[in-house]
Amino acid sequence: MQYDIAFMESSEGFSIELAQDLKDGKKRIYRYADPKFSLADHPLNQSDQEQLKTTLSILSRYRYREDFEWLDELLPRIEAAFEFAHSDYSSLISYQSNRDYVGQSWVGKIYNYLIQKKVLEITYRSFNQEQAENRVIHPYHLKQFNNRWFLFGHQISENGYSGLTTLALDRIIDILPNDNKFIETHIDWGDYFDEMIGVSKSDEEPVLITLRFRESRIKYIDTKPIHGATQKKVTTDPSGLTRTIEVIPNRELYQLLLSFGEDVTVVSPESVKQKMKEKIKQMKENY
Repeated sequence: MQYDIAFMESSEGFSIELAQDLKDGKKRIYRYADPKFSLADHPLNQSDQEQLKTTLSILSRYRYREDFEWLDELLPRIEAAFEFAHSDYSSLISYQSNRDYVGQSWVGKIYNYLIQKKVLEITYRSFNQEQAENRVIHPYHLKQFNNRWFLFGHQISENGYSGLTTLALDRIIDILPNDNKFIETHIDWGDYFDEMIGVSKSDEEPVLITLRFRESRIKYIDTKPIHGATQKKVTTDPSGLTRTIEVIPNRELYQLLLSFGEDVTVVSPESVKQKMKEKIKQMKENY
């Protein structure tokens, strides 16, 4: 309590004034010098102001996006209420983003439907389709990968298919909620993505993949792991350049491995080695 009082009396706290030397017999009495004083009426301390300004700087980046119009009203009211103006921090920090991404406008809407557990009728056209189709989706999870957004949910289609599906938000044409009963999911989405890189998940089981990197690249791999959940160092390799990951082989895995160019070699398993050989051969034929 003594430490709390000292902080409250400091300029970093609330600069309160305590009545001095008040006693009731042997008991020490603590109270404000002004009985009408209240922390609720006191201005923010310096630490609170800095935290609130940082929060406002983050929120302001969304104020011009669809479905975040409410920020246009909220931010100025907060700034006025606490008597400080928000500054633009764009010169201090940048985030990776795709400003021209056409699926961005759906993120806020779908997120609200996720919270409400609304069944959605989605008009969707994939890259390999000429005509759009209507899909009934029970939405479960939104995930961003490689500057694109994806919706995971349970799909019930006219052709009889019923199961988990993945939709790219930039291929969505329209979304309408309906009053169908929502089908719950028991998927732990944290565990779901631990078995793969990206968003493409097949029925295959994860495999242990051994990779050897060039010395000039290994520190980068350790600083930014290929797959943080499973990446391990091979202690039996005296060079210290070999790492393993345990994932489901998918399109995103091969794209990532190919992005390392000559800096990586797939040691095992044979199936992944052969797939890499096929892709590298096709790349060579392109030139």
